[in-house]
Amino acid sequence: MKALDRIVLVVAAASIVMLSAVVLASVAGPGFPNGFALDFFGAVSEHKLVTAAVAALMLLVVLYLVSAVLRSEDEPTPIVVNTALGDVRISMSAIEAIVRRAARQVSGIREVDAEATGDAEGLSVFTKIQVYPDVSIPEVCERLENELSAVFTAMVGLPVKSVHTVVRGVAHERSKPRA
Repeated sequence: MKALDRIVLVVAAASIVMLSAVVLASVAGPGFPNGFALDFFGAVSEHKLVTAAVAALMLLVVLYLVSAVLRSEDEPTPIVVNTALGDVRISMSAIEAIVRRAARQVSGIREVDAEATGDAEGLSVFTKIQVYPDVSIPEVCERLENELSAVFTAMVGLPVKSVHTVVRGVAHERSKPRA
């Protein structure tokens, strides 16, 4: 859910709570709550232009929320690989899981986050890695690129067009990287 959706939802919920309180106060009988509700409804009937503007705003808020509910989350299109017996569809989440698994096999990488895009022509991989101390970052990145290329050619049958790597940090611990 986007930040704007959350803000609109909070505003709409607060408005509904306030209007519900006024309606409940109007049915409470004589006394303070009922007098407040009568004053509120009297003010509403006196200021028709303001009331119409607030009603139009609330209508727009409701329409926005309905459109937010009906809006589909954009699921990335799966990659379609044609085989002799038919088509194989591979989701981006499966591709990203393969990237994470392959990256953990590379000596010198401690943690990895991955994103992938692509089509039947090839894949583009975006990784954010954390490396162990005392390793050569360019060598680790080169080994990662080679590993991803080999794994995707073998497992998926697609070439890796590009690998973009961001080294987001160096691990604080002095444990040895995998050899």
